[in-house]
This record gives sequence, C-alpha cells and structure tokens, in this order.
Amino acid sequence: RTSVPISPISFCQRLSVLTCSMAPVAPVKSGNSWKNLLLLTSGNERLLDEEDIDFGSDVYALAESSTDELLSSWKVFTALKDESYDGRRLENAAWRLHAMQKLGKTPSFQAASQVTQGRCAFNKEAPISAQLDAHLSHTHADLGKAIADSDGHPMLDDSWAAKHLLGLCLKNKLSNDAVGEILQVIQHVDFRPDDLPSTPEQLRALPHHQRPVCAIFTHSLERNGANNFCLYIARLLRHNQPLTIFSPKKGPMQEDFEKLGLEVTIMDTTSPKFLEDLSSALLKRRVGLLLANTIMRCDIILMAAELQMPSVWVIHESWPQDQLDHYAKEVFMCKDIDAAVIRKAFAAAGTIVFPSDMQRDLYNGMFKPQAGLTIYNGIPLQQLDAFKHTQDRRQVRAALGYTDQDFLVLHLGTVCSRKGQVFSAKACAKLITENNCTNLKQLIVGARYIRDHEIKYIDQIFDVAASYGLSCRRWEELSEDEAGKPDITIMDIQAAVLRFYMAADVVLVPSLNEVLPLVICESMAFERPVVCSNIDAIPEALSDGVEGFLVPPGNADAIRDAVLQLYQSPELRKQMGAAGRARVLKQFSYEHMGECYRELLDTVPAPEEKLHGEVLKGKTVLVDMDNTIVDWDGEFIRRYSEASGQDPLVVEKLVRNREKFEIEENFQESERAQVMEVIASPGFYESLEPLPGAVEALHKMVDEGIDVKLVTAPHPLCAGSCAREKFISVERLLGPEFLERMIITRDKTHVQGDLLVDDKPRVSGSRTPSWKHVLFSQSYNQGMEGKGRLSMWTEWADTLSKSI
Repeated sequence: RTSVPISPISFCQRLSVLTCSMAPVAPVKSGNSWKNLLLLTSGNERLLDEEDIDFGSDVYALAESSTDELLSSWKVFTALKDESYDGRRLENAAWRLHAMQKLGKTPSFQAASQVTQGRCAFNKEAPISAQLDAHLSHTHADLGKAIADSDGHPMLDDSWAAKHLLGLCLKNKLSNDAVGEILQVIQHVDFRPDDLPSTPEQLRALPHHQRPVCAIFTHSLERNGANNFCLYIARLLRHNQPLTIFSPKKGPMQEDFEKLGLEVTIMDTTSPKFLEDLSSALLKRRVGLLLANTIMRCDIILMAAELQMPSVWVIHESWPQDQLDHYAKEVFMCKDIDAAVIRKAFAAAGTIVFPSDMQRDLYNGMFKPQAGLTIYNGIPLQQLDAFKHTQDRRQVRAALGYTDQDFLVLHLGTVCSRKGQVFSAKACAKLITENNCTNLKQLIVGARYIRDHEIKYIDQIFDVAASYGLSCRRWEELSEDEAGKPDITIMDIQAAVLRFYMAADVVLVPSLNEVLPLVICESMAFERPVVCSNIDAIPEALSDGVEGFLVPPGNADAIRDAVLQLYQSPELRKQMGAAGRARVLKQFSYEHMGECYRELLDTVPAPEEKLHGEVLKGKTVLVDMDNTIVDWDGEFIRRYSEASGQDPLVVEKLVRNREKFEIEENFQESERAQVMEVIASPGFYESLEPLPGAVEALHKMVDEGIDVKLVTAPHPLCAGSCAREKFISVERLLGPEFLERMIITRDKTHVQGDLLVDDKPRVSGSRTPSWKHVLFSQSYNQGMEGKGRLSMWTEWADTLSKSI
C-alpha cells in the first residue's frame, strides 16, 4: 500500500487529481495539470490510498447505471445510514446522477465532466469503467514514481500556468498572503476566465468597495485651467472612485462639481481652527486618500504627512526655485505660504504629479526622486467633438458679432502679466496699422476684476490700443449692434469656452510663465493653428512650423510675423490645424490621462516612517553651520542689496546660482570691497536664520543617540566677532544645551567624527580626516561627485545612514 500526505481538498478536486493524472486514450490538454499529483502539507491529513481509488471506481460505475439502478442505489445508500465520509459522498453522487438522467443528459460523460469541472480526460468512444480499469495500475505507477523522484516528497508538475504564475510572483515580489488570495480567486467555483476584462485598464475601471474616499483639494472654485483639471478628473473617476471636493472659498465651479453629484465643502484656511475642522471633516466623510491641486495646496500635503495619509500632489505651476517667494507673495498673493513652506511640502510629499518632464526637472532636488512622475493633461475630445459636429461655425461667429470676412485672433486665459495679453494686443495692433490687416479682430477672453495688479494690467491693454489709434472695448459694455466691431474686445472669464475655439482663425498663447496650458491642446483639437511662447513645457506639445509657431516670450514683433504668415495663407492654417489634431489624438488623450490617474490612486503608497535602525546611534556627526544649518546666502542678499542699492531679485539670482564657493569671487573686481564689508558688518552672523528643517533635524538626531557636533570656521576677516556671534546664534536657534556641542576651528581635519556634513566642495587641512564628507547641496558644489549628498534636512536619516 502506498500512502502520501495531501492537503484536504474537495471530492471534485480529488477526482480531478485522479483523472487528469492518467494518460488519456484521446490526447487532451489538461487545464489543471498543476494538481496532477499531490500537494505537500504536514499534519494528520487524509491519505490517498486504495480506498480513494475504489471510491472513484464506484462513482464511475454509478455513472453508467440506468435511472432505476441509480434510484435503487441511492435508496440503498440512504438505508445503510453510512456516516462515513465516502458513504455520504456516494449517496450524494447517486442522487445527483439520477437527477441528471431525468433531465435527459447522458450520465456517463456529463457526470464525469460535472464532477471534474470539465477537466475529465477520458475518451467518449470507450466505456468509462473499462478505461478506469486500464489506468488504475498506471496511476499507482505514477504515484510511486513521484515518491521516488522526490525522496519521499511528490513533485509538482511544471505546467505552463504554474510556471507563469510563479514567474509573476517572483517578478513582483508577492508575499504568500497575496499569492494565496490570487489562488483563492482562480480556484473559486464562480471563476470564469471569459468574465475577466482583457486589459488592466478595463479591470481598474470597475467600481470596488475597497477603494477609499478620495478628497480633491482645489485652491479655489474660480474658472481656470487648474480647476478645470480637477473637474475633468472628477468626471473620469466618479463612477469607480468615491470622491468629495474641498475648497478654501466659494466660486462658480461649485455648481459644476455638484452637478456631478459630488459634495463640495468650503473650508476657510485662514481660520485658526482650520486644521482641526478639516480633520473632523475628513473623518466624517471617511476620507482615506488626498489629492491636492496646485502648489498653493502645499498645506494639504503637510497635513497629510502629519496624519500619515497617502496623498497625491498635482503641480501645474512653473515657479523657478529661486523665485518661489516672488510668485507666492507677489504674483499669486498667497498670504499663508512662502518658499520655506513650499520646500517643506515638496520634501514631505509621497507622490507628486507633473504635467511635463520640463516641469519635473524645474523642481529637481526639492523632492525625493521616486516621488515624482509625469502625466500629461488630457482633454475631453468627445465633448469637444460633439460641440464641433452640432454647431455651425458661421452662426457661432455671428453670435459674437464677427462676419465671414473678419480674421479672428483669439487669446484665451486669465488676463494677467503672466499670460502676456499686452504683447498679443501690441502684435495685433501692428498687424492692423502697419501690415494693412484691416479685417483682423482680436478677442481677449478671461478678464476678472478682483486683484489690483490684474485690473492695472487690463488698463495697459486699453493703453496699447489707444497708442495705435485703435478701438478697445469690454464685451459686457457693448450693445448687440456693437458686438464684433472694436479692433480689440476684452471679455470677462467664461464658463463655456468651446465657442471661442470654433470662432477663431488663430489662437495665441504668448505666456511669459507657463507649464503646458490646456488652451494649446484644445485649440489643436479644433484644428486651429497656435502661436505660442517657446518656454517651459510648451515645446513638448507643439513643434515649431508643424502645428503652429513657437516665438520668443515677450516679443510682439515675433508674434506679429507668425500671425501674418497664417493670415496670408489659408492653406497653411488648414495644414497646421490638421497636424495639431493628429498630435492631440496621439499625445493628449483624455482617456489615457484617466487611466493613469486611476492606476495612480490605486497604487499610491501610504506614508511610512523612515527606519534607519541602529546604524547612526552612537556615531559622531559633525555639522557645518553657514549654508548648511543657517541661510548665510539669505542674510548676505538682504544686506548687500541694501548697501549697494541693487535689485534684490538680481542679487538673489547671482548668489543662489553661483559657481564659486567664496562669495567675492562671483562678483566684479570693483564690487568685492563692498562684498567684504557686508560680510564683516556687525550682527551679520548673529542674524542668520535656519534652513528649513535644520533645527528639527538636529534635535531629532540628538534624541536618537547621535553625537552631534557643530563644527564651524570663523571668517578670517572678522574672526573674533564672527565666533562670538555664532555662539549667540546657536543659543537662539538651538538652545543653550547646544553650546557645549560647538567647535570653532579653521582646520576641520583635526576634529574626530564619522561624518562631516558641509556645503564646501572640498574640506582639507593638515591631517587625513577620520570622517566621510557628506555635501549639503548648494549651487557651487553640484560638480562634485563620489560623495554623499544631503539636499534637504528632511532626508537626513536616509542620507546619513547610507553614507555610514
């Protein structure tokens, strides 16, 4: 007698093991060959022995019985009241086979197929009992061979399915728990391969109760491109992802979201109870995932990090790293955020989405490399095409007051200095007055009268028109008869904009600062040639001379020359329009964008606390001060700008992007004396402010058992006062307990330690240092390779652990 331990499996599975392991008379391909022999387990499981084989023989004998014989057999089994496992199964089998015969089904093979789930490997041309007898000895031989081949352990068959499933498990590093869950689905009685979608995108499009509620945070509810993105995403995902909307203030787009059936919650960010109220609101709505839209929602990313919630941050802006304060404070009038807060949010963000590769590169160094990815913004072509096919262009133009003879130049976007409407107005004015394009009309859509600087900018457009003797009017002030008559018409922000693309002959996007505006893609979808500034990510969407023209930013003459070519050649307009449409279909698919975000929201990782174990505990870490802990450059920029009378932005650009470590070497010879005076000015070193996260990081390092020493060199020009002021600065920023950790020396190679964190590209001295040099990243040390690099203090644990 041969016995081998097996896992407890159902009777149908046992029959599958039995029948599929036999060599079939008529060759068939087994769909379950990974079960061919046995599954190894330990413990006191049932044994596969002659009793199991006998039971299989009994079932197939029953399958060849007549209806009366089956009924009699069932009655006999019932009367015997055999409570054994096999007895109960035989009673059940007889009853089921009897029912099949009454339905007119052939029991012999219908029953065999039923109990083996369609995997029976017998020849229908020969009696089952005969085939069974012929193969019983073969089965015993197979079992014996399996035991012999495995030194007492059966070998799993190397089937196609098992091999490929195992390959996926290894490739994706799936745990046994995950593999077990997959196998449960595959082995379930309701599993049917034909029911599965053919692509992962189709599978993810299905709704599922395990998806958390995702809260989308807009920076406002005004009508603009960034908020339109949120609306597009909501439309794409609302059928399979629970969504809710949060905004700091009300606006016209609230109605758009509510029409989708989404709740819109207004949370005042200026309230002292903002975070408390927001946390309660998230808890009430069972929010488990945050999507923050635009840089201005950096507060949400910081909150997500504090609450350990998974988050996605979508960045639309293109703000140079050295001008974060300028754009936050002066351009977008943000009261609650500044460069420090923005940098802290970038460092804390787990997942950041950029709409272009250029933009991702722009913020490089501010975020963890694995956190950033690019997803191009798509446009809803179905909606656009429906408008195109149901509207008459002549009627659309007539409704705006334009005739067939008018050549309409459209500039669509919020009217502000960043969008460059003054330059487009000047270009159109020159075309009308200097190039005799007397039928040219410009329509500027997007005026709002909220911020002072935007109102002043609108006034500049009127001044441009007046300087060329042209008419410029607000659309809202025109009578019906006056519509379309002014040379330049300025219209307020509009909710429905598709009519403007249909009406236009050419679209202008001459922005001075932009990422990849949807206006370009939407214009190309309407087959309109586009004249754009050659900046930022715009060249990723449009090739010069193919779908339109790329011109230098702020150059009215270049805009005029490009529009003139299009004005003079209807064929060129048609050719570029067709090329633009083709590019949109290929690169800016609305559906593809939705699929990318669907996958992203399903796979965004939850924040994890960084674990660096015992690697750094007990180690000595030496830390430089100037431009490592404190912002030396920032204080110099402030003082030098005041002393020299130069523009602070110009000085900041020079200092922050310098190539040479010694500050004076980056200035003209005639300026260096004043540079040195600033460095030696009283209170300079005492006034230095900490770099983002530095103070918190140093205290955390001490708390975790790291021996931190502040090793700093006094400036030779003012060594005495410099040293004294540094002591004062350390006590103010870090507390008196850090005074004992200070070491002031001109030669850091004399100081013993495991690591030195210093911004200086090369730290040398009279000795071979005991420490490894970890660069604190600054512009002047970017060329150094082969050393650890700390880009921001939020990454100290990972960087220093790897360096050790």
